[in-house]
Amino acid sequence: MRAAALPLGVMALGACDSQPAYQHYRGEAMGTEVALTHVGCAGDVGAAVMDELQQVDAQLSTWRPDSEVARFNASAAGDWLPVSAPVAALAIEALALSRRSAGAFDVTVGPLVQLWGFGSEAPANGAAPTADAVAAAMRRVGWRNLEARPAPPALRKRLEGLSLDFSAIGKGRGVDRVGERLESLGCRSYLVDIGGEVRTLGLGPKGGPWRIGIEQPDGSPPKWVLRLSGHAAATSGDYRNFRLLDGRRASHAIDPRTGAPVLHTLASVTVVAASAAQADGLATAILVLGPDAGWRFARRERVAALLLVRGASGIEHRYTESMSRFLEP
Repeated sequence: MRAAALPLGVMALGACDSQPAYQHYRGEAMGTEVALTHVGCAGDVGAAVMDELQQVDAQLSTWRPDSEVARFNASAAGDWLPVSAPVAALAIEALALSRRSAGAFDVTVGPLVQLWGFGSEAPANGAAPTADAVAAAMRRVGWRNLEARPAPPALRKRLEGLSLDFSAIGKGRGVDRVGERLESLGCRSYLVDIGGEVRTLGLGPKGGPWRIGIEQPDGSPPKWVLRLSGHAAATSGDYRNFRLLDGRRASHAIDPRTGAPVLHTLASVTVVAASAAQADGLATAILVLGPDAGWRFARRERVAALLLVRGASGIEHRYTESMSRFLEP
C-alpha cells in the first residue's frame, strides 16, 4: 500500500551510537522505508517483518486489485462482504474516530482523494476539479454509509459507489503489526519506523527512552525530541505531499466535510498514543480540523499532540498537557 498520503514527520536520533547488542534492519514496504532497531529477537527478523507487511498490503492496499479493500470497493451496496478480522477491526476503529471527530476523519474519502490527484487512479493533469465533479464525488462519500462487524468479520456499504481508503490509518496499523510480530519473537526492546510512523518498546541503545526528533516543516533542525518507551507516534503534515493545481498548492489532506484540500495554517501534527494506528488516525483528524478546532479537539479528547502552526513570525509550537511528558527541547 503506497503511503504517499502521509508525510514523513519523525526521525530516529542517535542510531549511530548503538551498542553491538542492538541489531538493525532496513527495507522497503508500503511505498516507503522500513527501519528497525531491536534487541533480544529470535529468528529471521527481516523475513518476519516483510511477511507481516505483505499481509497488511494484501488486506488494505488501494493499489492492488486483489486486496480486500479493492474487493470491497468493487462490490455492490447492500450485502455484507466477508473480510479478515484485522480489516474489520480497523474499520471499526476508523468509524469510532469518525464519530469522535464529527467526520473530520473518514475512510470513505477515497473518491475525493482520487479526484484531487492523490490516489492510485489519480489524473496526471494539473487542473483542479470542477465544483460539479467535487459534488459528484461527495455523493459517494460518508462514513455513516459504512458498517463493520467483528463476528463474523464483514463490511457493508449502504451507498452505491462507496469506497475505502485506509491511507490515513493503515500505515500506523502496519507499524503495530510489525511491533506485535517482534514481540512474538521475544524482542526486549525495539524501535519500528515505517515512513516516519513509529512504535517503541523498552529502552534505547543509550539506556533511556528512545529519542525521536520531530521534523520541522521548513527543513530546519528539530526543535523537539520525543522520549518514548512503550508508546507510538505519528505525524501528519501538509508540506511534503501536495500538488500544484491551476497554479495553487493543494495539500493531500482532504476535508471530507467540504470535499476540498485544507487551506488553513496548521502545518503538521504529531501525536503520541498507545498504538501507531491511533496516533496515525488522530494526527490526520487534527490536521483536517485545523489550528483552532484541532487544538480544541486534542484538548477535549486528551490527546498527546504537538501542533506546528504557520504564523506571521514563523512556526508556532502548541502542545497539549498530556504531550508535555514526552517532549524534550
